[in-house]
Amino acid sequence: MTMKELFSQIRSRANKLNMSQKFGILFVTALIIAVFVVTMMWTMSPNYQYLFVDLHETDASLIMQKLKEERIPYKLTKAGSAIMIPEAMVYETRITLAGEGLPKGETGKGFALFDETGFSTSEFVQKINYQRALQNELANTIMSLEEVDFARVHITLPKESVFIEDEQPAKASIVIRPTPGRRIGTTHVQGIVYLIAKSVRGLEPENISIVDITGKVLYEGQDESDAISLASSQLELKRSIEQMLETRGQDLVDTIVGPGRATVKVSADVNMDMVKSVNDDYDPEGQVIRSEELARQFSADELIPAGIAGTESNLPSGRGSPQEIPDGAKPGESNVIRNYEITRTQTESIKSPGNITRLTISVVVDGIYKTDENGNRIFSARTNDELKGIENAVKYAVGFNVDRDDTISVSCMPFAQEETNLIDLSEAANKREFITSLIKPGIFLTVMLLLLFFVIRPVLRWLKGSFKVLSEIPNLQKALGPSETRDMEAIEAPDIEKALAQNEGLKQTMHGQRRLIETITDNDPESANAVIRDWLQERV
Repeated sequence: MTMKELFSQIRSRANKLNMSQKFGILFVTALIIAVFVVTMMWTMSPNYQYLFVDLHETDASLIMQKLKEERIPYKLTKAGSAIMIPEAMVYETRITLAGEGLPKGETGKGFALFDETGFSTSEFVQKINYQRALQNELANTIMSLEEVDFARVHITLPKESVFIEDEQPAKASIVIRPTPGRRIGTTHVQGIVYLIAKSVRGLEPENISIVDITGKVLYEGQDESDAISLASSQLELKRSIEQMLETRGQDLVDTIVGPGRATVKVSADVNMDMVKSVNDDYDPEGQVIRSEELARQFSADELIPAGIAGTESNLPSGRGSPQEIPDGAKPGESNVIRNYEITRTQTESIKSPGNITRLTISVVVDGIYKTDENGNRIFSARTNDELKGIENAVKYAVGFNVDRDDTISVSCMPFAQEETNLIDLSEAANKREFITSLIKPGIFLTVMLLLLFFVIRPVLRWLKGSFKVLSEIPNLQKALGPSETRDMEAIEAPDIEKALAQNEGLKQTMHGQRRLIETITDNDPESANAVIRDWLQERV
């Protein structure tokens, strides 16, 4: 059948349909086309994934502007705080926006709020804007730290008073979200407290409170004593020493047995005492004359007073001027007094806290796994030589010292986690991606089959049963003559009379049943209504 004959046959069939049938066919056709187009559009549309979530309004606006410039389709969800883009472009777009410093994560404009201040702004609004600007500036400054991903600052500024006793101190509360993979230590918290206290007038460290997004209190806002502060810093020092030694040992063992196949833990006893000692050394050989005194005595038969007249020459114990030696005096005893200074070396030494007094090291190594004939993994412990080699390597890595009574334990035991098969993971990921890619075409095919079996096919049956095409009389067939007509009537007369008799009996039977139904309906109308209602439900 050619296309021309097909269209002519469809045209002839359409001409034989009534108006309601034509409208029905048009409605079904339009419905099928609409479902097909919508399903096709949904199938061809890309899958959207989240680009960023929990965005500030400023960051969301900047990111939307960049996406429009790059002509990347996007969707806004979660009241404008999340942006979705096609799945295939998520990672590339994130890297591109990160290179441009987006999202910035700022909480506000800071003192840029005063750029929008008008002449009609009241003093109260000026104070509120100043407080908001100060909070935003401090939050942005805190977020500039590498360990802080997000910060929010609340400050309570007291009203100024002319009386000193009526003045109230300022207070501040800070909420911090750490950067993923980082930890906010005590030193960072103290730095934030110092920064906030020096940035707000009248704000003391004891009036500052800091918590993280999980509700953990990082700074209670109390005036801690020197002992508590010292203990906290000493504990932080101990943890840092243990982490440093663990990192050294873990890196070395991972190189030997592979990543994730061993665990190294170190416990360090650290001496936190500060010792100051002074040592004096004297060298007898290094003598130096400090002072020297020489005294001589003379004797004579008669002492003649001499010297300067006056008090000084007559004072006892030689406090006056030296006496003159008389003529003819005889020398007597002589004494020499010398004072020596011995060489002295003074050494002052101070031992700072943090000296390691003892190390306790524990190393657990996974064994070797073999596969048997059934595909089961069998654990095999490492040899003593291997464990001894690992022990020696860890000793040299962490600075093991026998004189300090350091101890180390190296053991081999099976780990709970199974080995990761990268090939299996890759195959599973490929299968998952392939199945995901078939979901939309499968849904499209299912919708088309449902339309075919539950819409198109019933409509065609209805159209086919609504009318009958009568077969045309062939041109070669001739009309019956009078004699042939009489012969046919004579043959079919008995059958016709028999059918008429049966028809009369059927009419009488139907008439009797009709009277019976009318009588029952008059006597019990409720039962009749129930029977008719059942007929209608069955027909529907």
